[in-house]
Amino acid sequence: MSKRSNSGAVFPVDRQGGPVWYAKWRDPTRRQVKRKLGPAWMERDDRGEWHKRRGRVDDGYLDEKAAIVELHRLIEEHEAELARAPSPTSATFVEAAADWLHRLEHVDGVKPSTLADYRLMLTPPDVPARKRGRRTAGRIMAAFGASEIRSITTADIESFLARLDTQSVSKRTVNKHRQVICSVLEHAVRQPQRFGITENVARATSKRREPPPAVLDFYESEEVAALARAAREGRHRDPSRPAKSDAERRERTIADEQDAALYTVAAFTGLRLGELLALRWRNVSYERGALTVAAAMSAGQVASPKWGRVRTVPLATPAAEELARLAERGRFVDDADLVFCGPLGDPLDDSAIRRRLTRTQVAAGLRPLRFHDLRHSFGSLLVRDVDTATLKGWMGHSKLSTTERYLHAKPRHSDVARLDRVFGGTVKEAASLEEWDNNSKASR
Repeated sequence: MSKRSNSGAVFPVDRQGGPVWYAKWRDPTRRQVKRKLGPAWMERDDRGEWHKRRGRVDDGYLDEKAAIVELHRLIEEHEAELARAPSPTSATFVEAAADWLHRLEHVDGVKPSTLADYRLMLTPPDVPARKRGRRTAGRIMAAFGASEIRSITTADIESFLARLDTQSVSKRTVNKHRQVICSVLEHAVRQPQRFGITENVARATSKRREPPPAVLDFYESEEVAALARAAREGRHRDPSRPAKSDAERRERTIADEQDAALYTVAAFTGLRLGELLALRWRNVSYERGALTVAAAMSAGQVASPKWGRVRTVPLATPAAEELARLAERGRFVDDADLVFCGPLGDPLDDSAIRRRLTRTQVAAGLRPLRFHDLRHSFGSLLVRDVDTATLKGWMGHSKLSTTERYLHAKPRHSDVARLDRVFGGTVKEAASLEEWDNNSKASR
């Protein structure tokens, strides 16, 4: 279904949370513009065609008429922005970067965490430090922010990247800076009337050769169990700050049980941290022995899983037992509730989780690993007995080459026995031949 007006069209699109209105039109520069309008008060009939839902339109929803009104408002707003846009002779890099970020958020719909990462890289260097963070380096804006887009050359960007090479940053970080500059300029090339360039000069710069990925490190099953025990026993907590009341003691016990379950489920299902934080009880099926990964937390917001693919992961017995124990906490266990949540049922803070993990590793006497390395435990342990194609689906990888990294993490337990059967026999045969040769010489 697409409803056209004199200026553009509105149409509903199925999304995870329900149908959403979108609009598209061509602006005076003949560029097609697409915008998300909001939740649609629509539903499909038996033939799959869109119709208005019955009843009064709920607050925050748009019917077809309201969507068209919103379309015209956005067109007027967009054309006003074009009228205020600087001439191509004065458009700067900072203006192109702002327009690119706006497109990523409102048109492309990138994940909040991805958008936050790009915003951080394009932050001016004089912005105050974030809470519990350091002042943003702001390297890109310091070098190009005030520069006119048309004045930036390939040599300028190469010189910038060469300066990064001399600083204490990795080749991967240098390449990320190059990629962001390239993306901003590519966005500007698509609007020559506004930014006055027709060529992306960053494409001619050299990409740095990154070192091969490090060998994956992970916890064995026994180490995961030790980590969970340390969390459940609260050994990561500061003994100089005991609970002051029975209520606080109960809350700590619940939180410690939850951390133990979180570590176990992460290691034995391979879910990413964002996927664990968005997991709801309706996604847990003890009957089928499976978890359904239908969403992920991204920069504090619920988003689709990585690559936008819903997947099902088998629920191993240790993880199932931890979840069953967690379901006995007596609160926030309805289908719509988060499995791992704060005292008020709210999402957990990922940075706090990582800090607690570090303290728990010390308490358990384990080597320090990242939370994401618990996911590596799942892949590295399972690859010993599961084919890579199956493991790829369980882990939600987009490429088989990503899954194949786990083939080199640790040898299968059976490999040593197989080698011994081959080389052990060879050694014995060699010893027999040497004895036969010696006996033969003695008899001559």
